[in-house]
Amino acid sequence: MLCEECQKNEAAFSVTVTSGGETTTRHLCGECMQKMGLSLNGGEISGFLSSILSILSQSAEEKDNSPVCSGCGMHYSAFERTGRLGCAQCYHDFAEQLRPVLQRIHGNIQHEGRKPAHFEETPARPELSPLEKKKEELRLKMEEAVVSENFEDAAKYRDELRALDEQEKTVAPLETQAASVPDEKGEISL
Repeated sequence: MLCEECQKNEAAFSVTVTSGGETTTRHLCGECMQKMGLSLNGGEISGFLSSILSILSQSAEEKDNSPVCSGCGMHYSAFERTGRLGCAQCYHDFAEQLRPVLQRIHGNIQHEGRKPAHFEETPARPELSPLEKKKEELRLKMEEAVVSENFEDAAKYRDELRALDEQEKTVAPLETQAASVPDEKGEISL
């Protein structure tokens, strides 16, 4: 086996480095090993550390030829290790690799939510009266005005809503009074 550092001599030593739970083994010749040893023996820790880091980075580059997300730069191999994607774009960029995973885990690649048990029994929403429609429209306009910090318009819509509420209160008792008027038989229908 050739030395992984110089690619010239026969490898005679194995250097194993464990970092972050990953173990990397590099095979080196006597000459490259001596260079590492000299930098350590000479008190030059930075040289020794840089050679160790180069071993780690080379082995990581060799291993990680998996697809990369265009949004966050995450490698698919990182997803395989952690089980988590980096961003929404990962779902698009890794779609081909994720399909079998999702199929295996969820039984389908398309999300299928459940319907509430009473969903079919829910009656249709009753039609709003013209007055209720107008009030709902004013509420929406008032909320939009507040969000856009147009407080003068919001106050105007609030006042219109209050006026409609007052109008509704005065109309309701009149309808009740009209309903409580006796008919030709002298009966009051409710």
